[in-house]
Amino acid sequence: MELRRNPKPTQEDERPILDVERVKRLELTALVIDDNRSIVRLVAALLENHGFEVLTAFDGVEGLEKATTEHPDLIVLDVVMPKLDGYEVACRLQDDPDTDTIPILMLTVKGRVDDPELDEGQFEQRIQERMKGFDAGALDFVSKPIKAKELLRRVDGILWWDLPLDLTST
Repeated sequence: MELRRNPKPTQEDERPILDVERVKRLELTALVIDDNRSIVRLVAALLENHGFEVLTAFDGVEGLEKATTEHPDLIVLDVVMPKLDGYEVACRLQDDPDTDTIPILMLTVKGRVDDPELDEGQFEQRIQERMKGFDAGALDFVSKPIKAKELLRRVDGILWWDLPLDLTST
């Protein structure tokens, strides 16, 4: 039997990860909060290339201020940051009726569970970190180093998760 190394793409593979036209039509704004400027530039560029207007912040305090004044449609939030960590930022956003409906996608190295080198104790600790994020208000996580397709698929998932099926084309 011959194995093919590079199978031809299927229609599923050719499907866009994120509906750029829909994002543009709805004029969606994302706020990226991370103390690592390289990560902010990377995530901002990915989202801008997929139709978002992007705001940025480089620590938890600045991010919280921008979230409460700008009311973005999505927040991409790092866990480990100076001044306020991502868990505290998420908790404060969830406690504020003006920001409690903004979907939050957390970025983390602490919650990475796909590392084959993890022992059982480390794996359990990473799961607990993710649970802490969910309890704080995150809807999903992306592990660092960031993979573009994964980030975009998770953004797509949390943006449209609560829409009825017949409204997803609007």
